[in-house]
Amino acid sequence: MLNEERIRLMTKMASYEEGEGREHMPIRKYYRKDYVGYEMLKTFFTSTAAFGILLALWLIYNMEGLTALTDTGDLADLGGLALAAYIGFCAVYQIIACIVYNHRYAKAAAGLKKYQATLKKVEKLQEKEEKAQSLEERK
Repeated sequence: MLNEERIRLMTKMASYEEGEGREHMPIRKYYRKDYVGYEMLKTFFTSTAAFGILLALWLIYNMEGLTALTDTGDLADLGGLALAAYIGFCAVYQIIACIVYNHRYAKAAAGLKKYQATLKKVEKLQEKEEKAQSLEERK
């Protein structure tokens, strides 16, 4: 005999596994600190690449002005300004990454907690069903 509540819960679990669970399941392998740190490290490399591309585009756009700077010798000031811009750019990206990935971890942990609770309910319902079935067989 089929237990409708158990089937409903199992369908809910399968839906979670195919939807949000696909993103949440890999996150559970990490502690929060490790997950956020790993994602921030990836963000550092991508923000460095993005800054490099933006800097190269800016240099190409302002090529005429840069040739005038080489004549005056203010390249050290320009280098210091570029370094300050890089540090600020990376700092903003790291702060945003920390907030975003902490939020994602918390959301995944909450989703997985609900999933585990549903799994326990399904197991209890299955045990109940098996006990009832074994009692019927004894009769």
